[in-house]
Amino acid sequence: MVIYQPLQILSPTRRCHAEVEGRFNSNEESQRLDATCGEGSDEEMHDPLLTFERGDVEGVARVSRVAIQRQPWWPIAAFTFACVGSIFSLAWVALSLDTLGRSDPSPLEAALSIPLRRPDEDYVLDPNWDFGAPNQVRTYDWTIVYKEGDPDGIVKSMMTINGQFPGPLMEVNEGDVVEVNVHNQASNSTAIHWHGIFQNGTNWMDGAAGVTQCPITPGSSYRYRFNVTGQAGTYFYHGHQGVQALNGLVGPLVVHTRDESSNQPIPYSSDRVVLLQDWYYDSDSGLMRDVLSPGVEDAPIPNTALINGVNQANCSNHPGRLCSEAEKPLPNLDLALGKGHRLRFLNAGGFAWFQVAVDEHDSLPIVEVDGSAVNPSPVSSLVIAPGQRYSTILKADQFGKEAFWLRARMIKSCFASQTLPEQGVDEAKAVVRYRSQARTRGGEEPPPLPTTTPKLQYLPTCRDLSSTTSFSPSPAQPAPEYADHSWYLRANLAIGDWRLQRGVMNSSSFRPDLKSPTLHRVLDGLAANNESFSQAGVLDTAFDPTSELVISHSGTAETVDIILQNMDENSHPFHLHGAQMWVLGAGHGYFPGYKALGLKDDGKGILFPSDSSVVDNPLKRDTVTAEGFGWVLLRFVADNPGVWLFHCHVIWHSEAGMGMQFLSRVDVMREWELPEDARRLCDAPEEELRKGAPPKDEVFFGFGND
Repeated sequence: MVIYQPLQILSPTRRCHAEVEGRFNSNEESQRLDATCGEGSDEEMHDPLLTFERGDVEGVARVSRVAIQRQPWWPIAAFTFACVGSIFSLAWVALSLDTLGRSDPSPLEAALSIPLRRPDEDYVLDPNWDFGAPNQVRTYDWTIVYKEGDPDGIVKSMMTINGQFPGPLMEVNEGDVVEVNVHNQASNSTAIHWHGIFQNGTNWMDGAAGVTQCPITPGSSYRYRFNVTGQAGTYFYHGHQGVQALNGLVGPLVVHTRDESSNQPIPYSSDRVVLLQDWYYDSDSGLMRDVLSPGVEDAPIPNTALINGVNQANCSNHPGRLCSEAEKPLPNLDLALGKGHRLRFLNAGGFAWFQVAVDEHDSLPIVEVDGSAVNPSPVSSLVIAPGQRYSTILKADQFGKEAFWLRARMIKSCFASQTLPEQGVDEAKAVVRYRSQARTRGGEEPPPLPTTTPKLQYLPTCRDLSSTTSFSPSPAQPAPEYADHSWYLRANLAIGDWRLQRGVMNSSSFRPDLKSPTLHRVLDGLAANNESFSQAGVLDTAFDPTSELVISHSGTAETVDIILQNMDENSHPFHLHGAQMWVLGAGHGYFPGYKALGLKDDGKGILFPSDSSVVDNPLKRDTVTAEGFGWVLLRFVADNPGVWLFHCHVIWHSEAGMGMQFLSRVDVMREWELPEDARRLCDAPEEELRKGAPPKDEVFFGFGND
């Protein structure tokens, strides 16, 4: 007898830790949002966000063969009856005791009881991943909750996803739909930004509080739902309300190309995320208020650095703090001997640049930069600004040793002081350990730690790696030769009334409206035929440019240049939401003019037709640094409808106002209708929406007398 059982195409939530993650799906709000956590549905079959058909699965079957042998029937029947009766009796007793004794924990209880540390294997990408799977909805269910944590031993209150830190790895294919049900059980409002994701056609899912959405207030839920078409690579997500990204609300997002397994310029046998961040012991809200207070001119210096959420503090150096003496093993990267291994480095921190290297491995060829595949560029160490990502291939070929230190060192020269608070640790480490298939250490003592020594050189400045290394996208991505617009943006930190230092761009210091986001006002204005929202250039009638600098491009696919001039001694890594930017040039001092780069004035074409190197195949990325007292020339195509934030990704500078907004494709936006659940977020009282946000400047008028 042959039984055919069709197999269901699954939408896994990253191998979900099924036993634990299942607990979070009992949330009542999940039922309202109709969360499926990886379960197929009729709605998914016809989902408009899916770019391809699911595919024919009728032929996929599981075959079971049953051998039937002839035997006397009455002894089998008697034996079966006795067994079934006993089983039912025992099951009834067990079920009664279980029902009386306990119930399944709620999502909140599960989040508070699960260990904080995320296992090392959680950041190893699925070795059996199906790159050719039909496009599908990948569903995740998150409970945001505060809990006590000690990533390096020092205990503090942290903002976590499902009670673990850092957040879960999201792994999807290009063309999939990502659906994340966020249940905010924290005491502050929040919003989640999907760093580097274009959000084409779903601008309201970008997660920028006060720009594209109102925050998710405590006790509320919101479903993020978007497609990831036209891009692939290493990305991440983080809280975008205040400085919550500094307090645990971060995690990686990887988008696979369909040909990733076969298109590898340098072959690799394993793939994993290495998440870097700076870490502060004091509360994020307290630090944010302090840095915005009168007379404060320097950003707070981190206490330490973390790799995948871990470091080791010496409790004796922190007598005034609660510190756990429990052993905290450093992250382990177990790599097959003689093979190549992809390491996806991302700086999810708020302030520190990182210098990264692996002891005794002088070649770390880079194959991806901020979601752009590049021809392998050999380097011995990386420099990663906040918000940036690099993929490298590490070859496990240093025979004679089996363990090496991977080091991520904060570049202290970019801090106001090179002495970290409380004898802080400026370097996070992980263990790179070679493994052969024949050798295991099951049941044995932990293997010894590496004894290798570092070769990292002191760096006096914080500059993008592209200032010393040439990157060329593969396949080539030429920039347009002609710019329709050229905007000069001057960025600096300036001291104004009441000695308040604020981030400034062209005399504008950004203050997001958490009750009435920019996108909402634009759509309402367009629906009312208010022409002040549809004009091109600076929208100085629809918005007050002193607090909201909004520049609109009305064409279908206009090419836009940004001359970003840094008038400040600090380096500023700028991130553009909704697009990537070609880096046409960068340097120290004042912008030398277009002709110095081989371009006509205002970027209106190539100066010498025989030399188009400046636009032939420049690096394209979403986070670019203007070094201290330096400049950078950026070019992007404004073809993605929506309101897109452009801001410094040093979190202290962005929350101080160093940001502005671009408005693109108004012609498409006229046809939009904001989803009702997005509008519903704004029904909350403003005092609820502002929980976790920076204090208003008025709080400090009169030198801080509230």
